[in-house]
Amino acid sequence: MSTHSLLRSNIPLRRTVFAIGANQLSDAMSYISIPLIMLFLTGSPENASLALFATGVTRILASFLTGVIVDRYKPTYTLTLSCLGQCITWIVLTLCLLANVGSVPILIGILCVMALASSFDYPSEQAIIARVVPTKQLGYASGLGETRESAANLIGSPLAGLLASTSLILTACVHAFVNFTAFLAAPSSSTVVHAERKHRQAGSETKVSDTVIDAQSNGFFADLTQGFMYVAKNRVLVAIASVACCANFAATGLPLVFIYYYAEQGIAAYSIGIFACVFGAGVLLGSLTVGWMTERFALGTLGVLAVGMMVICYMTAAFTHDYFWITCALMLISGVPLPAFNSSIVAYINASTPVDMIGRVHSAQGIPNMLLAPVAALLAGIMYVQWGISRTVLFYGSFMVLALILMLSQRSLRTLPKLSEMAPASD
Repeated sequence: MSTHSLLRSNIPLRRTVFAIGANQLSDAMSYISIPLIMLFLTGSPENASLALFATGVTRILASFLTGVIVDRYKPTYTLTLSCLGQCITWIVLTLCLLANVGSVPILIGILCVMALASSFDYPSEQAIIARVVPTKQLGYASGLGETRESAANLIGSPLAGLLASTSLILTACVHAFVNFTAFLAAPSSSTVVHAERKHRQAGSETKVSDTVIDAQSNGFFADLTQGFMYVAKNRVLVAIASVACCANFAATGLPLVFIYYYAEQGIAAYSIGIFACVFGAGVLLGSLTVGWMTERFALGTLGVLAVGMMVICYMTAAFTHDYFWITCALMLISGVPLPAFNSSIVAYINASTPVDMIGRVHSAQGIPNMLLAPVAALLAGIMYVQWGISRTVLFYGSFMVLALILMLSQRSLRTLPKLSEMAPASD
């Protein structure tokens, strides 16, 4: 049976991918719907920005805790509660629209609860995948996640805009329905245990049932510290974090610089929308080949190829900004190798980390990126005004060059093996 067939027959994986996909669709829609709802209820762009800032801070703070909670309790439970929490908060927001509630503290409080609930999605998904997917199939499983996320991001914003042009109440109701669908699709604990037992009986690498940390054995913050220490003591994970931080910093800020530039140049709004979508389209195209590539190429090779291609496209774009369609083509190409890079990182962590620490390790790895993303977005506007388009693009491109240097200079990254050659983590 082919790998794709095995993954399709993996019921808990299939249900997890669908549930997270529904939540990600709602999340992608929220980038349009939340500002519009805040503008409608408060009449203030400042309040809309304040709401986005507050939810961003909530996600960052929550990421310190969600991994520990996922590891201390069953990831199937935390995923279910995440879906239900997001659904309920959208229902409450719908009631606010119906009652025309304009209280900024109340609205921001609701949105922060929503952000807190959604922050459980990623560590819950990775903890479930680590339990139900054998190491040799992790690359393909990561590819499914990349395809799903790219599709959600491409669909979410246009869908939210279309719904909002009809009715904001309808928009909020659709959000609630999408999250409720995720709640219904989320896998049960019994299906995860059954799938893992099946792998074990077949001689698979998976060894631990839907186990959790003994809540009485360590304190909560001791478990949190343990996750950070695990990453800090692992040279490969630290190296991965350094490369990912530089690459994601560049990938976050550079598209914004071009959007500001093209808006200032009077480029039509729909053309700017096309530019904003082409990177995501490249990511979607690249995600279709992730499983095939992670099966045939060493993870170190994939990382070098992915970052190298992005360096070429980013540095070239500094000199093609006046040629809109050429720049769009470069952004499209730069997005293609990104899923292989991201999936390699995720697959390596899942394959090399003890299953009862998956949540904490992913959270610890993700926190630096979450902290740097708002900085990259903030600097994009400031530096574009001060430096202009070419120098600012080169600034962000230099961070991608730094990521490539780190990738090539660290032997632990260059020599990362194929997933099929990795030994499973000891518990």
